[in-house]
Order: sequence, then C-alpha cells, then structure tokens
Amino acid sequence: MREINLGRVLIENRHKRGITQDELAAYMGVSKAAVSKWETGSTYPDIAFLPQLARFFNISIDELMGYEPQMEKEEIRKLYRQLSLDFASEPYHEVVGHCQEIVKKYYSCFPLLYQIGSLYVNHRMLAPTQKEAERLLEEAIHLFKRVKAETDDVDLAKQALNMEALCLLSLNRPGDVLDLVGEPDFSMTST
Repeated sequence: MREINLGRVLIENRHKRGITQDELAAYMGVSKAAVSKWETGSTYPDIAFLPQLARFFNISIDELMGYEPQMEKEEIRKLYRQLSLDFASEPYHEVVGHCQEIVKKYYSCFPLLYQIGSLYVNHRMLAPTQKEAERLLEEAIHLFKRVKAETDDVDLAKQALNMEALCLLSLNRPGDVLDLVGEPDFSMTST
C-alpha cells in the first residue's frame, strides 16, 4: 500500500485549477517530464519542492502528500470490529503485527490509539503464552500513556488513565496503580 498520494493530489489540484503540466513545470523550474513522473508516482519531487508545490496549490504539505493523520470515529469503530474478528480467526502474531502497522501509520490519532490499546487488553487472553499476554499489556500501557500525554480531549485522557490502571492491575502491579491514580483520601468520609 502506498502511503504517499502526491501524484493523485497533483493531478486533482492541477485539473481543479485548469493548469497544464507545462505551466506547473514552468512555475517549479523543472521539466514537464519531471511533473509527469511525479504524477505517475514513478519519482517524487525533491523535498525542497514540497513547500513551493503546497503554496502553489494553496494547500498544506500534508494535503499535498495525501497524508491523513486522523481516522473518523466510524472508521475507528469498523477497524476495531474487524481487528476483533481477525483476533478470533487469524494467527495471533499476524493480527498484532497488523495492529502495530496501524499504530505507526496513525500515531497521532489518539482515539484510534486508545481503541488499539483497548483491543490489546480485550484480546490478551488469545496470546499463545502468558509472557506474550504481558507484552501485549505493556504495549497497551505505552499507547494509553501516549494518549494521556498528547490528547487535548480530557475525557479521552481520563479513559486512557483508567485503562492504564487496569493494565497495571492485570500485570499484578498495584503499587504502580497507586502511583498513577494516587492514594484515596479517607479523611473526607461523612459520619
């Protein structure tokens, strides 16, 4: 799967503005053949050209590259359901590997990272060994920590904190849970 969709984006934006390959090439100071190769994906422009191309089309570099760092809620739900089915029917290591690829691709999509962490928690019992189940919980903790540290969504951060605490309890680390959530204050009890 190609992650860079620059060619498609160039073609779409060029057509939208009624610009020829020759006109784009003249603006960029390259040959028409270079623009053609960018559009077919046989080569990519030098990284120094990306800001200039983005400015020309009045789009961000992310848009130019066709990069989408976020998934929509419905896409996340569908992916979670599919991965749950995959855990039930596919080899464990393949599904975990696929999840890890998704995490790398969408490392700044915090609702997705939360769901992948939850998926790990909910499917750890399918791990072939206890050690691998524990490793999966550790990966989930890593994802929950990232979500807590990076998201602007307070509710999502709280949910990630709770899931991290659950993982720590599952790993028989109650001291770490207390460090995470703090000691309860029993002095506030009513009489």
